[in-house]
Amino acid sequence: MAIALVIFYHLWPNRLPGGYVGVDVFFVISGFLITGHIIKAAERERPVPMLVGFYARRIRRLAPAAVVVLVFVLAFTLVFLPVSSWSATGANVLAASLFSENWFLAAQSVSYLDASSTPTALQHFWSLSVEEQFYIVWPLVLLTAIALIGRRRGTWLVAAIAGIGALSFAWGVLHTRTDPDVAFFDTAARAWQFAVGALIAFLPALAGRTRVWLPWVGLAAIGIAAVVYADDTPFPGVAAVLPTLGAAAMIAGRAPADSPWSFGFLASFGPIRWLGDVSYSAYLWHWPLIILLPQVLGTDLTLRLKLVVLAATAVLAWASYRYVETPARRSAVLTRRRRRSFVAGATALLVLVAGCFGTVSVASAKMQEEDDRLLAQVTGGESCFGAAALDDASCSDPWGRIDRAAVPAPLSDKPLVWKDDCIDDITENTEKYCTYGDREASETILLWGDSHAGAWSTAFDVAGKLDHVKVIVAARNRCPSSMTAPTGTTYGDVIPTQQQAWCAARNDWVMNTLVPRADRVVLADLWANYRFEGPDSAQADGYAALIDGVRRADKSVTMVQHVPLTGQTLEDKVIGPACLAAGRSCTNDVTHALPASTSLPQRLLVADGYGDEVRWVPVESEFCHDGRCYSAIGGVSVYFDGSHLSNAYSASLGPWLAKALDRTRSLSVVE
Repeated sequence: MAIALVIFYHLWPNRLPGGYVGVDVFFVISGFLITGHIIKAAERERPVPMLVGFYARRIRRLAPAAVVVLVFVLAFTLVFLPVSSWSATGANVLAASLFSENWFLAAQSVSYLDASSTPTALQHFWSLSVEEQFYIVWPLVLLTAIALIGRRRGTWLVAAIAGIGALSFAWGVLHTRTDPDVAFFDTAARAWQFAVGALIAFLPALAGRTRVWLPWVGLAAIGIAAVVYADDTPFPGVAAVLPTLGAAAMIAGRAPADSPWSFGFLASFGPIRWLGDVSYSAYLWHWPLIILLPQVLGTDLTLRLKLVVLAATAVLAWASYRYVETPARRSAVLTRRRRRSFVAGATALLVLVAGCFGTVSVASAKMQEEDDRLLAQVTGGESCFGAAALDDASCSDPWGRIDRAAVPAPLSDKPLVWKDDCIDDITENTEKYCTYGDREASETILLWGDSHAGAWSTAFDVAGKLDHVKVIVAARNRCPSSMTAPTGTTYGDVIPTQQQAWCAARNDWVMNTLVPRADRVVLADLWANYRFEGPDSAQADGYAALIDGVRRADKSVTMVQHVPLTGQTLEDKVIGPACLAAGRSCTNDVTHALPASTSLPQRLLVADGYGDEVRWVPVESEFCHDGRCYSAIGGVSVYFDGSHLSNAYSASLGPWLAKALDRTRSLSVVE
């Protein structure tokens, strides 16, 4: 049931918005099963042989199917996906192989519940990494506690487990409040769920009617969470209590199958038992299919394709269980001598690691070749490539033109700051930046802003090379260049207080450290995206403080116009590559693409008397024509997602940008 919830959530998130709690149910079940097994084994065996046997069984149980899926994803990526996605896949395969996918995603501050983030085919391995970390650490914790407390002092052992769970729960609540995206993947913030399952292992079997109705109460609690919770529910804080206790209630009942009113009776049916048998493999296979099939087919995940994914998951799960999991678990060769399981696991790990490093190495070389080719195209090669087609009358109508064979590529065609890993989410670290353009030049431009400044990085790199200007890029997701940190987004997302403080600290560091190194400061933000405490003028006040600070450093300030929105509103984004792959027109009326909200800070600054102190780079002409703004121009996808410039189009804007920066206008022209 736990895995079914997750699969249906991933396929139909709007129908089952809280289905992700299925993972929490599985954590509780794991805590229960593993703890019971270890306590019983500790009574029969000495600690070291018991641990060796336990870990050998975990390898045979978990590794074979996981290795097959990891090899499949890596091979599929190399054969069917663009080179730009190879490095990311290799890094994820490596993280999954080393049981650290959760920390890998946490380090990137990927929002697992954020539909606007770009998922990877192995992102679901985060929960398996959490479990594997639990399998490694928990037996050692239990055996240490038994050695210190004594096997017969069960009450103290229960108290120790409860204490560990309480500390983990407190940390989970705190971490969810301060940094929810990272907390979602944090093993320490999840450990209490395993501890709850562990405590159930010490409870005696219930008797009477309680044993029958308690699992149904637990099932109802899980069902309520799956229906009521949503992507914006703070998780895994206090909200995780409901599905966790629901899972605990279902386990505690352990209702027999002889009563037609018991949950155990329902679970005894063949299809339910079969689903339980293949659940692990089903979890492994469903997510790569959801992510990879639409990319290779160049289409959205339609209802028909979702049903295909569901059927393919069932078939692959059965095949993995029948021909991979079961033979490995029962293998006489592996079970006869425990060390063989470790040798087999280590061999598989070495092969995967070698494959990952090889993939990343080849991808880096090919992407460098592609970047060199792209630079040659936009600086003197094909004059009809991307934005260059807008300035050449000999080019055919560039608006809406796309090379259909290249449509899937923009899904991973991210500008330089993503390729070079010098953009991150709002974290305590303040000092991440990159240097582009002509790095030996005497003149320096500082490009400062949120992820949309990052999306302009390739254009500024090309412009810098053409004009012999060094470009420093200081870009941070959801942290605009305003000296007043935003409290949330315009569509209701709340930025936690801790992240506000980190954003403010980041911008203070940029002001004090990077601004003095620059001759000119250029700001690029998703201007309409943010909500500030107080009236509308609060946003302009933050930029006014920035302008004043830059002027005190005797530097100039330039603002780049908001890129056109792709949907009716800021929140209603149209994923450019997916739209183009589906063969739609993928255009937006300019009144929706560039509403008044996209220039509100600039208009407020003009009203406050800053109009003549700031320069302005209008970009509408490079995106819009005859009242429509386009997601494809000059054969290139303009965006790699629903709002950020693709690397290809950003690069093609470089020559235009070099000229535009030299002919900027006063901010007073903003209407």
